[in-house]
Amino acid sequence: MRLYLPDNLDIFELTHNNPPSFKPYKLDKLCYILHLINAIPLMDKDIQYEDFVPINAKKLQEKIQNYKKYLDYLEHDLKIIESDNHYVVGEKSKGFRFIEKYRTSVNFMQVEDFVFRNKLKAQKNRKIESVKHLDFLTKWFNPKLKIDYDFVYEFLEEEHSLKIKDKAYWEYDRVRKKYKHPTNQLIHAQMSAQRLKWQDYNLLLDDNVFRLHTNLTNMPSRVRNAITYDGQKLISLDIKNSQPYLSTILLSRDFWIMQKIESNKNNSLSIAFDEPQSRYFSYFNQINKDFKELESNKLNISNINIHNSDSYIMLGEIPQSLVDNEFQHYIDLVVSGKLYEYLEDAFLNELGIELKDRKEVKAAVFQVLFTSNQFKGQAEAAPKRLFEQKFKEVYDVFAKIKSKDKSLLPRLLQSIESHLMINVIAKRISVEYPFAPIYTIHDSISTTEEYVSVVEQIMIEELTKAIGHAPTIRPEVWCKSNMVKHLEALKQKAFAVAS
Repeated sequence: MRLYLPDNLDIFELTHNNPPSFKPYKLDKLCYILHLINAIPLMDKDIQYEDFVPINAKKLQEKIQNYKKYLDYLEHDLKIIESDNHYVVGEKSKGFRFIEKYRTSVNFMQVEDFVFRNKLKAQKNRKIESVKHLDFLTKWFNPKLKIDYDFVYEFLEEEHSLKIKDKAYWEYDRVRKKYKHPTNQLIHAQMSAQRLKWQDYNLLLDDNVFRLHTNLTNMPSRVRNAITYDGQKLISLDIKNSQPYLSTILLSRDFWIMQKIESNKNNSLSIAFDEPQSRYFSYFNQINKDFKELESNKLNISNINIHNSDSYIMLGEIPQSLVDNEFQHYIDLVVSGKLYEYLEDAFLNELGIELKDRKEVKAAVFQVLFTSNQFKGQAEAAPKRLFEQKFKEVYDVFAKIKSKDKSLLPRLLQSIESHLMINVIAKRISVEYPFAPIYTIHDSISTTEEYVSVVEQIMIEELTKAIGHAPTIRPEVWCKSNMVKHLEALKQKAFAVAS
């Protein structure tokens, strides 16, 4: 078991010079806590926008019973870490970070303590169990999957050096109103690359939206360019405007009509109606009077796994507001892959908001779609209000879905995405082309050049059947020249600013 610590941290010397005064004490447990500060952001990239990494006390206590003494020793005696000293029961865990001296590159150490190693191994085994049925995907995480770590290391150091000199190059989140610190990005990227280099695979199917998380999904996209499989370049096939594209199925009346209304113990969706069920059963029966079968293979809410905490969705009210031709303008823009460009022009011409690149455009669209309904009244929500003006009927459907929980719309779309990409598309590829290496990265699939055309064809066929509209697929070759171009672009910006 590997633990990732700051490269310039000599934990053996520090603990030798200032030994702990409490027992029981194990060095491996001390290092595990330090490891979490680096490892937690690897599974949640949003934490890179935060100054401190939240560490769940309950989960930590399961592994280290006297964890508070370890934290106190690290913070006050060794002075390696610092805390925000802020937590809210049930909402926010106390946050920690390394002192500035140790916010640097990472290296790893092995866990030596037999008992503690087995405890960590048991945790890893639970993750392995979650993906056991996905062997058609997980089998491709093998020694043939390689990363040019030396190239990545030099790239990341140079990128960090350029970004740290000028905040204009930092990634900014318009909703959080926060920057992603380049050092946090450096540590995250180096750690993800190291894990792949050492075949330290981290595979997990989450039980929230059933997304498959792997070393590739947790890795910054620019670093994936240094990855090959069996010496071959990988090519990513992305669904253009994927979240808006998938959202078009929510505008179809057929999607919301349950094929079966029953409880499911395996976290499938259950329905709780706010009004007498008879009204809605009558409504469904009227719609389905002569309805024998849904459109062939088209996706339906009954197919989607959604965590049982979402059982309050008022599905009965949504179909009543759906008239397909009201959404045609939105659907046409999405299917043609032009929604982002349309909104980018609208934001500029009608609001005077200029977005500098596609990543900012995408972030602005996500703000429109996924922020709460109440956010619309805030000053910075002008793009959201403009979207409502342009696509009133679409906005109303999305607002209904988010009426009790703003996170429901993105989680529903992610559940749809997971079902289609993993259970439908990747599964079919594995059956028809068993020797095709395939890696799902949420809304995309990567494979070698030999299989690109057949993978793309299967993606188009299955998505068209499920969503009702053909997707726009964008291929992108993973190659180190993309990383070189990225650095050159940063250097040109720096030169322009200096001039």
